[in-house]
Amino acid sequence: MSTTDARREEIVEIVLNQMAEGKMLSDTVQRLARAGEKHLTPGMVRQWVVRDEETFKRYQRMKPMLGQALAEEAILVARESTSSTTAMDRVLIDTLKWAASKVNPAEYGEKQTVEHQGTQTLQVKIVEDDAPVRNQKALEAAQVSTVIAAPLVFAVPAKTAEHEDDDYTFV
Repeated sequence: MSTTDARREEIVEIVLNQMAEGKMLSDTVQRLARAGEKHLTPGMVRQWVVRDEETFKRYQRMKPMLGQALAEEAILVARESTSSTTAMDRVLIDTLKWAASKVNPAEYGEKQTVEHQGTQTLQVKIVEDDAPVRNQKALEAAQVSTVIAAPLVFAVPAKTAEHEDDDYTFV
């Protein structure tokens, strides 16, 4: 049984709207299959979504909304948790948090911080190049002068919480 282009667009629109409500694509497809779209599969709908660039962009824009809906559902589950359902609720909350972090990593993903201890050293060494000039005209046009310098070393101490307001003087 073939699905018309108009029906495909309707199904994709339903899927996108359901994403905003926090429904996963596979759940929406199962509901549509029970309602008469027997041949419909999640993979088929995903192919329809990626086939059209504008539809795919809309799908990508809906993913943050899905993440928000999943995070809200996790909060609701936590609020309704009782001492007898705590263990099961914890698994559901962790799963919802994980899914929210995958579909909306900017808002719900793990924040990574980088801490550095110790000093950072930057060494710059400028040396004269004795290689023959291959393009004399380019060299003359750039009016390059030769500079020979000793190695230049900068030591920059990393700021720590206890020295956050200290000013550093470099020589």
